[in-house]
Amino acid sequence: MPEYGNGILRVGSYSVDAATVDRLVARYGSEALRLPATGAPAVRWALRQATLRALAAPPRIACRWGDIALRGEDEGPWTLLFKGEVAPYARSVLHGDVSLSVTTRAGRVTAHAVLTRAASPSAPRETEVPR
Repeated sequence: MPEYGNGILRVGSYSVDAATVDRLVARYGSEALRLPATGAPAVRWALRQATLRALAAPPRIACRWGDIALRGEDEGPWTLLFKGEVAPYARSVLHGDVSLSVTTRAGRVTAHAVLTRAASPSAPRETEVPR
């Protein structure tokens, strides 16, 4: 495998019943789940969960799903915004882009997050060496 170049690093998938998410929103409210009050909350829920799976987040990070915000319409395109404890973890794991896709069929929402390698190496980090 070449050291640099386009390539898929990881794929995360998540499928959820849209009615289940609607029941959660009705019971706890959209604010408790950090979901928009309008639109398709199951789409956003599935996208966040798929992203956490693609990041291979450990349990202490994976439980922080509220630290991932999505900008964009329900049909996409979406922009991920990492906050809180997820942000430094995502910076350490991401070496390129995250591509998101959603499929809805028969009341189920399935989301996929694909992490890809950057086409060129990241800039070298300078470190101080004590003398």
